Amino acid sequence: ALLSLANYGLRFLRWGSFLATVGAVIPLRSSFAIFFATYVMVITPGKLGEVFKAGVLRDRHDVALARGLPIVLAERIYDFLAVLALVAAGMAFWDGPWHGAEVGLAAGIVFAGLLLGVRSSALRRRLVARAAATRQLGEHRLAIDDALAALSDLLAPRRGALQLANSTLAWFCECAGMWLVCRALAPQITLGDAVFVYAAGTLAGSLSFLPGGLGGTEAVMIALLGTLGVAVAAATVVAFIVRLATLWLAVLFGLAVFGVFRREILAPRPPSR
Repeated sequence: ALLSLANYGLRFLRWGSFLATVGAVIPLRSSFAIFFATYVMVITPGKLGEVFKAGVLRDRHDVALARGLPIVLAERIYDFLAVLALVAAGMAFWDGPWHGAEVGLAAGIVFAGLLLGVRSSALRRRLVARAAATRQLGEHRLAIDDALAALSDLLAPRRGALQLANSTLAWFCECAGMWLVCRALAPQITLGDAVFVYAAGTLAGSLSFLPGGLGGTEAVMIALLGTLGVAVAAATVVAFIVRLATLWLAVLFGLAVFGVFRREILAPRPPSR
């Protein structure tokens, strides 16, 4: 659980950096409330509910959607790349099926391809247009060109390297959390194995677009642990505890923050004098 909280903390630092990059100046208290209260949205399909952040930034702090929405997109891009990087790294230690340098190299090539892909203006335009078409933002006018410029700043190579390192470390914390669980229930699982199992399960859950990856993530984790000789019962308990201390801890933490800051998040912005 503490490792999961470290994950959340590192991503909050990234969020603050993104706000500064697009020139959005808001109080630290409000930044904390918006970021963590929307953790409730992690159980929406593909986490698309997190575009609620952009709406709150607009309604409460007068941050244009053209600046708020790119932050949400950049968070998802860096998270996806970080998890994929951990999958590629985990292959170097993986003792199960498909192990070997060839598979790790293939995963690395995919990672490099996606890293280059996010530099494509056409791809960024499609991402922005798709997010702007969601129910939460569809009724509001969004300056696509301004949003693309903000997203380009957030994905700039020098800044991107630092944010990718931050994101990778954040997700590694949760991989390490899985390893701690395995030390008690499946001691044959090494830290390298845990990195691959957790990252692969998380990646599969994200690609399934199921709410929070429910079902898909757990199934992949159990299956991969099984290939390493972990009994089904033990693998199931490992997956349950890991998801309890990652996904559901995030939801509970988000609910607690939302409860404390509910009025600050939902109340209309006071009129300017």
